[in-house]
Amino acid sequence: MLLASALFGMASSGVARAQVEPQADIMVTARKVSEPLLKAPIAVTSVSGDTIVAAGLQSITDLTRIAPNVDISGGIAGQLQGQISIRGISTLVRNIGLETGVGIYVDGVYVGRPENFVQHLLDIDRVEIARGPQGTEYGKNTIAGVINVQTRQPDADPGLSVRLDAGNYDYHRGEAVLGTRLNDRLSMRGAIAYARQDGFYRHLSGGEDAGSTDLLTWRLSAKFAPTDQLSFIARWDGLRDRGVPAFFQADALAGYPADFPSRQPLHVNNNRPNRLHRDSQGISLTSEWTSDTVSLTSITAYRDSSYDASLDDDQEQVDFVAADNFSDDSHFFSQELRLAGGMGKLRYLAGAYYFDQMVRTDRGLGLGADTGIPGEPTLTTRGRVKTRSGALFGRLDYQLSDRLSLSAGLRYTREKKRAHFVQNDVSGIFPLLGFPALTFDGHSTDNDLSPSASLSYEVVSNANVYARVSRGFKSAAYNVDIASSLSGLTASPEKATSYEVGVKALTFDKRLRLNLAAFHTDYDRLQVSQVLGNGLALTNAGRARIQGVEGEMFLQLSPALRIEGNAAILDAHYARFDNCGVPASVGGGSMDCAGNDLVLAPHFSGYGAVSYEVPVAFGTIFARADMDHRSTVYFEPTNSDGFKSGPRTLVNLRLGLRRGKWDIAAWVRNLTDEIYKTYADDRSGLGVFRTAAYGAPRTYGVSLSSTF
Repeated sequence: MLLASALFGMASSGVARAQVEPQADIMVTARKVSEPLLKAPIAVTSVSGDTIVAAGLQSITDLTRIAPNVDISGGIAGQLQGQISIRGISTLVRNIGLETGVGIYVDGVYVGRPENFVQHLLDIDRVEIARGPQGTEYGKNTIAGVINVQTRQPDADPGLSVRLDAGNYDYHRGEAVLGTRLNDRLSMRGAIAYARQDGFYRHLSGGEDAGSTDLLTWRLSAKFAPTDQLSFIARWDGLRDRGVPAFFQADALAGYPADFPSRQPLHVNNNRPNRLHRDSQGISLTSEWTSDTVSLTSITAYRDSSYDASLDDDQEQVDFVAADNFSDDSHFFSQELRLAGGMGKLRYLAGAYYFDQMVRTDRGLGLGADTGIPGEPTLTTRGRVKTRSGALFGRLDYQLSDRLSLSAGLRYTREKKRAHFVQNDVSGIFPLLGFPALTFDGHSTDNDLSPSASLSYEVVSNANVYARVSRGFKSAAYNVDIASSLSGLTASPEKATSYEVGVKALTFDKRLRLNLAAFHTDYDRLQVSQVLGNGLALTNAGRARIQGVEGEMFLQLSPALRIEGNAAILDAHYARFDNCGVPASVGGGSMDCAGNDLVLAPHFSGYGAVSYEVPVAFGTIFARADMDHRSTVYFEPTNSDGFKSGPRTLVNLRLGLRRGKWDIAAWVRNLTDEIYKTYADDRSGLGVFRTAAYGAPRTYGVSLSSTF
């Protein structure tokens, strides 16, 4: 608080300073209405589209490092099951019965399953990352927080822009954006990007390198505004992915010495192909009517996604596994209605939300000849999960005085799920190995009230403090995956209640923006999904406790020089978890994991960036350097040494020249070629005692862009 007090004093001192262009107050919509970031009583990071371009960010995976206490791991299947963590809250989403605790919304539409998360950050206006439970305003899967992506409006920046990238590993990427205003009432915008890159997991036997990229992403939108008060925006977006994923590599293999060659990081030696076909698309219609005092918004959306994948679990020239094929197919419809307005000192938000989703899965696991079992017997798992959710929500914001404001909100959610799951083996071999034939039908109806309340006080001009309490909820989960018994197929709903205090200041003649927050979260019945070597286990940890502090800083030192960064200290641990499964390779069974760190919860994380821009005779030179650090994280609740990633620090550089409408830049990512794990699990039942996935090595290249 001493630092905050000093900053407040500086904010009102009126001391003369060098002439530097002040920062404008950023507007955010993290609470479903537009408001200044400085006054929003919530921990939220807003990243502009210009920053995304300047920093060379291309996906949500890249974006997470800019916000404190936010991370994404490789998950079991990389882009299919990326595991997002906010303030230590994450869920391993490897099957259709589980859902992430972080809601990702694009233009107000929930994007659904994790296979939709990794796509190009294409034609983005801004991205807001709100940390902590956001159950009142969003409800659907926001127990950890929300990533709110806003694309550019159809009537923004008419004209054509293009960008071409090339780099090592035969990397090529092209992007084009075209916006046009057909008349005063109708405008259209289209964007498309395609990227391809060779794999950076080298194949030791001359096979296809893994980890390659072959990704097409597109957006198309149109806006029709028949009157000044009424507008309609139709959007269509999609992706087509045909890369060859690495998924992971074997880190400890039955019958192999500890130092077998393909155990080296970023090496594979699979004799059966890894494959991925991933497709996703969505359409939406946003209708808005506004007057001087009220606005009415409707968002109608439909999305579908599917993938068909296969992998060689042992990743070696051995046939422990003859086939590991898995595919999911999901469809959902959503409808949201919102009414917002104000009367005097009172502002209000009221809304209703409906969500209907059907997801199907089809998987097959075949044993190879090197297990000593002839005939390559196959275990099949097929299932479906139907979800219907309805909610009513509202919030009142009241200005108690010129400086003091109070906000209170409530959301009622009713969510129904039905799960059907059949595990079958016609050979009769798998029951002898602990995987019986079984049929499971489950259903649940969960009702929840998620309140929030905040108090905000303006200490001096451009310096606010706030206190907030909020609750999040995630409905019951099912283990629609390889199972060793009928037990461990369900998990109860989970809830999190967060208490937060924060300081926001815009000081030093508006050259310094500072956001600080301290928080404590009580997490009840945390859903835990584990890969234990002999199947999947799903359970509830009794309780978890999360507390920490985080801060962000943006400083415009001069018209040419800008410094920004964040830092976070986190203590996230299980307070009660006595039925914690132990991976088979480290003993199996269960233990008490109370006191252990939560998965993907580093004790310290930090990010810093320096950008510089200076005019010269032949144009403008611009440069940016950033560094991202994470301390040790664990990938499973027992905190075993074999299933963790040590501290890592990544450095990225960018140097370029702007001349007229043209930009050219050279860049390097992971400058020091840091080797670090993004995931590890136990597949002992398949002869793989430990897997490991790694982040990308050093990459470099050039970018050329222009506007017309």
